[in-house]
Amino acid sequence: MNSAEREAWYRYQHEKYGIPVEHLRREFEEELSGKNPMDAPLEIPDKMEVVFKYSYGGQSRFFRELRENKTLYGAECPECGKVFCPPRSNCHTCYQPTQWKKLAGTGTIEACTVQHYTTSSFIKKVPFVCAYVKLDGTDSLLMTNMEVDDVAGVKVGTKVKAVYRELRLGAITDVYFKPLD
Repeated sequence: MNSAEREAWYRYQHEKYGIPVEHLRREFEEELSGKNPMDAPLEIPDKMEVVFKYSYGGQSRFFRELRENKTLYGAECPECGKVFCPPRSNCHTCYQPTQWKKLAGTGTIEACTVQHYTTSSFIKKVPFVCAYVKLDGTDSLLMTNMEVDDVAGVKVGTKVKAVYRELRLGAITDVYFKPLD
């Protein structure tokens, strides 16, 4: 293709799929300028959208409690007494079915890092802290995000509390954590 044909191809694909022209150039310039052998696989832009119904299975109550009651629940093994959050249907040590246990929603940061960029739509404030929190009364770590005014004030050992979003969708992002005052 000559340069005018390539530009027309980029414009068409941009209008059809909404892909920025600079991205199309980066991905397809070599192909469109004839550098690939004629027998090489030909790649073209395409779009796939999939909307489907997803089941949380044995963790469903955890997400319903977040959405309906702004409450964190863990799962306790009746055999060894370990409490897991995020919950699991069966204890990975004893293989026993677990039982639901209401949690206080407080905990301690065990590990954390500051994120200055995000591509996630659920992050409302940058920079934010990505942390592993050991919730009080549990034996596992919950990976979560923290939205705070001063990320420098968050470190390992910081005591935190759960904060629930106004609009809860039945997802793990319905809850985030802030340092205890």
